[in-house]
This record gives sequence, structure tokens and C-alpha cells, in this order.
Amino acid sequence: MNKLLLTLLLSSLFAANPLCAGQRAEIVQHVKAATVLIVAINDAGHSVSMGSGFFLSEDGLLVTNAHVVEGGSRLLVYIRDRLVATSPQVLAIDGDADLAALRVPVDSPEILALAAENPLEGTDVMSMGYPRITDILQMGFALHSTAGSGMVSGMAQGRSRTNGRQAGFVQTTGILNFGNSGGPLIDAETGVVLGMVVTTVPYLERAKDRTGASIGSVSLKSGIGYSIPAPVIREWLTTHHLDVGTPTIRQSSTRAIAHGAEPEADRSFATGHLLHSIAMALHNDADLLHLAIFHYETATQLKPDAPWMVRNLGLAYADDGQWSRALQAYRKGLEFMPHDASLLTDAGLAWERTGNQGQAVASYRAALRVNGDFGRAHNNLGQILWKTGHQEEAISEFRAALEADPMMASASYNLGVALEFKGQPVEALNTWESFLQQTVAPATSDEWIQKIREGLTRLKTAVSPALPTIVTSTR
Repeated sequence: MNKLLLTLLLSSLFAANPLCAGQRAEIVQHVKAATVLIVAINDAGHSVSMGSGFFLSEDGLLVTNAHVVEGGSRLLVYIRDRLVATSPQVLAIDGDADLAALRVPVDSPEILALAAENPLEGTDVMSMGYPRITDILQMGFALHSTAGSGMVSGMAQGRSRTNGRQAGFVQTTGILNFGNSGGPLIDAETGVVLGMVVTTVPYLERAKDRTGASIGSVSLKSGIGYSIPAPVIREWLTTHHLDVGTPTIRQSSTRAIAHGAEPEADRSFATGHLLHSIAMALHNDADLLHLAIFHYETATQLKPDAPWMVRNLGLAYADDGQWSRALQAYRKGLEFMPHDASLLTDAGLAWERTGNQGQAVASYRAALRVNGDFGRAHNNLGQILWKTGHQEEAISEFRAALEADPMMASASYNLGVALEFKGQPVEALNTWESFLQQTVAPATSDEWIQKIREGLTRLKTAVSPALPTIVTSTR
């Protein structure tokens, strides 16, 4: 009889395990869908910082750490390891609280709920984020988020990030890494957000050789981490009129991504986009650029009828100097989008760089027939006209480029150089001075801003033995 009872008890326990595993898998899937990778690019400083974040509302409210986004001239948000958002709106940044709120233009994101109270000691927790970007940068893996497990040790008193005021944190055990910053700390049983990961505690260990002699120190993970409590995040959001309401039961992770495409193709594309963006920020890093091309090529093989994937592959080829391949990619994209002004302009530059100026001019003019105010097409067309001796037409195109895009520093530079060459130094000086005074140029134009400043110095001192050449914008 006792054996029978024991058998029945064990059977019931084993039968329960798959259900628990299924519930946990559902929570992981949901939290992954709501957690994003955030990349902050500082174009002027040629630096990149990365961290995590998570959605809290259906209208795209996203929270992260302030230190993840501070100093970035551009922000990229990678959603579900696939969909890329390149223009998030910064709603609030608080360096002292180390909190930031963004609004991301995405349809019906998966959302998480903030807990109303601090967690109890011993609560099983789960972190979600992007702590292993080096796997992608160095080993060629596709973009992926990582779940970690741990336990709440208790509440710890600490100091705020910049003002040093008293602040409370959730202390947890379990390995966290720097890429987890801004990601959610989740109750493993309910899926409710208990906090936002903010820091981990390393420690130094003396390294010894086989004889026991000390050879230095290594930094190791202590397994202790700290998170900003959910009630603090909630209060901060309310202060900034971003109240997310009462915590709700977690939702089912069933929504499709925006363009409903094959997940692996989209993931490969997002990985290529990430690597390409970082490569360009870091002075055209060749290794990262080649790895980006690999992922773009994988994406286009999996989904050959996606013109945005083909175009990005072409841009990567162009940045790597593979102009024939870039042209091939652009022409493939034009089969799907024959009236896309940006793609026609990209193709025009590729035609030009492969030695066919006639086709380049035709492509630029086709772009302007689609969009007469497309500044980059005007500027590039002006560059070819200048080279072929049509100086007045070139100047008109440079002016049109600036009218269409007053922030285009390369067009301002080209116009000034052309006017200077035509014996109109005062007009050239006025063009450049006006541009610098009236235009707040993006960091990506720093190279041309410097050229304009050098041109101003040359005109004012009148000591220029030779004139610079007209340049073509590539973006």
C-alpha cells in the first residue's frame, strides 16, 4: 500500500513539472518580447554604448537607464531582436535617478507591468537583457536576448548616481553583466517587473601561477547585482506625467512583428543593421563591416523580395568600397521600388563610382522627378555637372540641395568652393558663414563643418595656393 501511495505521489509530481516548465517558458517568451536592445551612438566622439530597456504601455512608452542613452547623438532600438526603430522620442532623462523614458513608434508592443511594492526576500527573479553583445560582435551570432535567474537578497540602501542622495535598491544574487543595464528584473512566478537592473558588483581576485606566486589581479563577477525598485520607477514616471496605471496580469506573447516577415530573416537583418551602425561609428571598422555584410546577405537569401534588406546590403557594400556589388544590390531593390528617390540616388552614386557618369546622371534625375526636393540627389548631380564643365548648372544644383536640406554641410561646402572658383569669394564667404550661424548640423556632418571652417580661414587670409575638389555625399 505504501509503495502504491509513493508511486502515485511521484507520478503526480512528475506530471506537474511539464506544466510548470510551460508556464515559465511562457513568461520568458513574454518578457523577451517586451525587452529591447538600445544602442546610443555618439558620432562626434566615434563611440557606442549599449544597454537594455522594456515597454510599459501600448503607446510605445519605453524605460531604461539614463546612462544607457546619455551622450548619444543617435538612438537605435531593436525590438524582438528584429524590428529596428531609428527615431525614438526622448521623453525624460534623469541622470541622478539613472532613469530615462522614450517613446518608440511601434504598433502594439508587448508590455510589462510594474509591481506596486518592493519584493520580499527570497523571491525568485529573472533578468532579461543583452549582456553578451560580444557574442555578436566577435563570434558572428545573430542578435539575441538573454535570460538569467537569481534571488532577491533584500533591499539595500545606497546613493543616487550624481547627487549622492539616499536611495534604495533591490539586491539580488545571480550573475548580471553590463549589457543588462536598463533591463527588467522580473518576478519569476508572475512576470511582474520588480525593478530595473542598474549595476553589478565586480571584485578583484589575485591570480597565481602554478607555484603559487602572485602574477596580478583579475576582475570577476561577484554574483551580486542591484536594481532600481519598481515603485521608484512608477513614482518617477508619475512625476513626469507618464503614469502607466495599475499593474495588470501579464499578457500573452502572441503579436507578430510589424512587417510579419520570417523571423530568422528579420533577425539577420537587425544583426547586420546593428553591426553596420557600430562599424560606421567606429571609423569604418572593417571587421564589423564584413560581419554586417554576412548577416545582410543571410537576410536577403532568406527573404529575397524585401527591398529594404537589399538596399542596406548595398549600403554596406558601398561603405566597404565594393561598388559593383552595391550597384547590383540597388538595381535589385529598384525592381521592387522603382520610384524610391533615396534608392535611385544610391544607385546613381554606384553608377558614378563604377565609371558610368551617364547612367549616374540619369539616375539622379530620375530621383528628382520622383522628389524634386531630394537634397542628396541635387548635390550629387551638381558634383557630376561640375566635373563635366557645366559650372552654372552645378551651382544651381548645390543651391537647390541647400534649399531642400539646409543642414547638408557637404552641399554648403560644395557651393562655397564653386563660388570661390568662379571668382566670387565674398559670396562664398557669406554662404559658409550663414550656414555655420544658422544651421545646427548633426554630428555626422562634422567632417564637412571642419572643411567649411578651413575654407573660411583660407578666404579671410587669402593664402590658398590651390582649391579643394567638389565632394559627393554618400548618404
